[in-house]
Amino acid sequence: MLNPIKWLELELKRNVTRAILDAEKNLHTKKKREQKRLREGRNHVIYYFHQVDDPYSHLCAQTLPLITKTYDVEIKTFLVPSPTKEAAPEPDLLKSHSLEDAKIIAPHYGFTFPSVNELPNDKIIQMAQWAFICSENQSFEDIIKIGDLLWNNDQSSIEDLFSKSPNEEIVNDTLSKNSKLRKNFGHYLGGLFVYEGECYLGIDRLSLLEKRLADLGAKKDEKAKVIQRRPSDVQAIINLGLEVDILWSARSPYSYLAMKQLRELSDKYHLKLNYKLILPMVMRGMKVNYEKRMYITKDCKRIAEEKGIPFGNIVDPLGYAVERCYSLYGFAKKYGKEEEYLRAFGQAVWADGIHGYVKNNLKKIIESIGLEWEDAEKDLDSEDWKDEVEKNRKRLFELGKWGPPTMILKNKDGHEELVVWGQDRIWLIEEQIKMMQTRIN
Repeated sequence: MLNPIKWLELELKRNVTRAILDAEKNLHTKKKREQKRLREGRNHVIYYFHQVDDPYSHLCAQTLPLITKTYDVEIKTFLVPSPTKEAAPEPDLLKSHSLEDAKIIAPHYGFTFPSVNELPNDKIIQMAQWAFICSENQSFEDIIKIGDLLWNNDQSSIEDLFSKSPNEEIVNDTLSKNSKLRKNFGHYLGGLFVYEGECYLGIDRLSLLEKRLADLGAKKDEKAKVIQRRPSDVQAIINLGLEVDILWSARSPYSYLAMKQLRELSDKYHLKLNYKLILPMVMRGMKVNYEKRMYITKDCKRIAEEKGIPFGNIVDPLGYAVERCYSLYGFAKKYGKEEEYLRAFGQAVWADGIHGYVKNNLKKIIESIGLEWEDAEKDLDSEDWKDEVEKNRKRLFELGKWGPPTMILKNKDGHEELVVWGQDRIWLIEEQIKMMQTRIN
């Protein structure tokens, strides 16, 4: 049983997080920032943090000229290094995943990414960083060009972009200074936009920044948009007998947020959803720094508001709550209620401020999905789930991923059609399904 001190600690964190996520308070803060900007006569200024060897940064670079064309803004660019181990606990997997993912999503947004499979080596990265520093006024065209050359492994052409020999001290000082600035804004990755204290990571969050700028009257052309994903136009919906395996964690807010979207997708395309539990990253020995924890929490609040999902009154389920949740999963699954159970548990800890380890709370969750607690209690605190969770962990890494939610779309024969990571890629599953339907037609 969790001790009273731990309970008080969780309650303190819950109340602090609620205050941080308070929608009215955050709206008031934004209004005050805008009033201050107007008083000081400042332009709308976006800080953009660019990591030359980050595939997502290369996509973001292509948005920069479009942003200034569409909005009355000034963009300041900053060169940053790769994330630390605490921010990216599996750096090699992150690099490989980012490259593959960037290549897949680029055409859906009208952007380009070289058709390459090799990651850049340290030497060409250093040359690209120096070229970035040396480029006059760090024009957007220069940044894009450097990225194209780097990803095409054209080191000699990168070296043609500068006349002075690379200075390692200047590069390191620049990276260190800009990394500290980024940390002050509360972030840790490249491909990051910051406007008036709020962080927007990658092209996935650029639409939120666009909405904020439009609301402030900074838009030059009411009809224009920088981020315009081009969904496939497939009308007929055929039951193809598809399934989606979801590697899911009770401590991942993104896993919780994905559930509603996956259910909607399932209902639309007749998908069978198979939830596969994995331990949270921290319970697998991975470290997560403060900036990452806070950004994820704030980011999930934005997504939840956009998608109409309850979120924000959080009691961290790390540890005992996760274990107790998992111990009852098999019972819920036996009655075909596993999805309802995980969704109910997720809402309890991520939205309703409920301590997920407390027996009476688990009883209410079980009963809320129409099951009998007297039967479920027999499985409480069992360890039968551990072998399956370990099996799922191994599968996760075999897929080249490391975190939840990872989703695998399978055809009727059980073969993998697509593997994606993150609730931001649920739309990609739909695009793959549409493509599969055109094969039938």
